[in-house]
Amino acid sequence: MSWEQGITNKNKLHHIVYGPTRAIYGLGAQLACCATDKAAEAVRAVRAAPERRDKQTDQLIPKTCPAFDADSSIRYDARTYRLMSLDRVSLNTLTGRVIGQLALGDFQRRYLYDTSWKIGGAELLRRDNVWYLCITQSKAAPDPDEPTGYLGVDLGLVNVAADSDGEVYSGAQIQTVRERRFKHRRRLQLANTRRARWRLRRNARREHRFQKAVNHRISKALVQKAHATRKAIALEDLSRIRERVTVQREQRRVRHSWAFRQLRTFINYKARLASVYVVHIDARNTSSTCAMCGYCDKRNRPDQARFRCLQCGHTAAADTNAAVNIARVAAVNQPIVSLLSQSIERADTSPGAKALGC
Repeated sequence: MSWEQGITNKNKLHHIVYGPTRAIYGLGAQLACCATDKAAEAVRAVRAAPERRDKQTDQLIPKTCPAFDADSSIRYDARTYRLMSLDRVSLNTLTGRVIGQLALGDFQRRYLYDTSWKIGGAELLRRDNVWYLCITQSKAAPDPDEPTGYLGVDLGLVNVAADSDGEVYSGAQIQTVRERRFKHRRRLQLANTRRARWRLRRNARREHRFQKAVNHRISKALVQKAHATRKAIALEDLSRIRERVTVQREQRRVRHSWAFRQLRTFINYKARLASVYVVHIDARNTSSTCAMCGYCDKRNRPDQARFRCLQCGHTAAADTNAAVNIARVAAVNQPIVSLLSQSIERADTSPGAKALGC
């Protein structure tokens, strides 16, 4: 219904499919609402995704209606599941309430029972015959501290990140690990035996976990440095970078496989918790511009690692020079005064300020 009629608004879709969904599938009221919302979000995501073309014929690949398998994840809201004592959880199902036991680690238990966090919805999913309940939590972000400057961050492949203070987060070890795992995966695919397929399934999400752990470490280090020096973080705006940059076929796997969007997301939410501002700027020409004299020329960067200005002779690590330029562009485009005015405006219009008569 949502796909054929192009309906992605949850409220509009709810009035159309709520009754038939409950009658046909026997869902309760809240489970029917959760299923409708999830279907609308899936259709909206497919509709908003960029168009894809076939690599061989260059013809446009038509978009298809998203489908859910029998063991797909199940969404719960605050009314369809309930946390109980002794790390138990009550889940609403088609056959009534089911009590499950949560296997919590110290990290999960600390946040789950922290009353400063508000518990929201949850997602029940199964991986390798193990059930996981992904619970969302939220709380109001603290007001950002007054920044004294910008910490520019340049993102790349050889160095995953480099900041304007000269610290580099090298990607050499990351590339070594990923290349080794790629060759191992290719050997297993070529073997195509029963044991090889079993190993491929076992290692399916290993690289994803590795990538996520690296991005967590880098984002945590950057936010801690910005918080300690009372600086705002300036990041490159890499939106639609794949559409704007031409990459040779043999380099696509390396250049398009690292999750820079995930890294930016981690930096954004960690910065909000640490009261650190984050701004995104257009990083055009920051790699070819001299951080000392401002002279811009592609020949300033003879290779990936080195930067040497043809006008003033300034030499530096290329990524560090770019990070300094990013911090400088952020200071010009969005000075500290504007950040402070935004903070004051948010405080004046916040519900808490109105309730106190501020």
